[in-house]
Amino acid sequence: MTITERIEYDVKCLDAYFRKLFTMATEVSLQESSMVAMSEESESFIAHNVTAFIRPDMVCNVYSLVDFWLPQLCSFHKRKSNLVLSYKDIKGASDLNAYHKYLTKVAALSLQNAQPSYDHLDNLRMVRNCDIHNGGHIKDEQQRIKLEQVPGITASGSLVIIADSFVWDSLNHAKVYLCAIAQA
Repeated sequence: MTITERIEYDVKCLDAYFRKLFTMATEVSLQESSMVAMSEESESFIAHNVTAFIRPDMVCNVYSLVDFWLPQLCSFHKRKSNLVLSYKDIKGASDLNAYHKYLTKVAALSLQNAQPSYDHLDNLRMVRNCDIHNGGHIKDEQQRIKLEQVPGITASGSLVIIADSFVWDSLNHAKVYLCAIAQA
């Protein structure tokens, strides 16, 4: 199995897992709303409550996929090109940025076609960090401004709301970016 095939397999597994989670969230929401007579606002609240746990987990899973594969891909290109520097020798604004710098500057990979995917993954990193470090809450106005510029991300008070589309777009961009690196 090639590296690209392994990445595609991992993405396919996450896709299947996410579909099951979304189905479960819908079923739970329907069960809860049929068990209790509620106002429209309450039904929306319950549906949001279930997915409030699921979507952030999905965001973390996609970022974990990227975070798992990038060091492996950097090491692959280091060996392939007999490079002296390792990705560990490169500093960046984030780990994602350091990997990208290593791949484009040191390994000299042409990743221009995957730039939109890299940009999306950087937004994914920002959303994931908000989930992990702030419990899904926006810490300040500067972070709010940045997050609200991300398609598929909105705020409800201080809480970050992740749309289904953001999850699916993130998984797709992870596949595009990682496969572009593997095939470069």
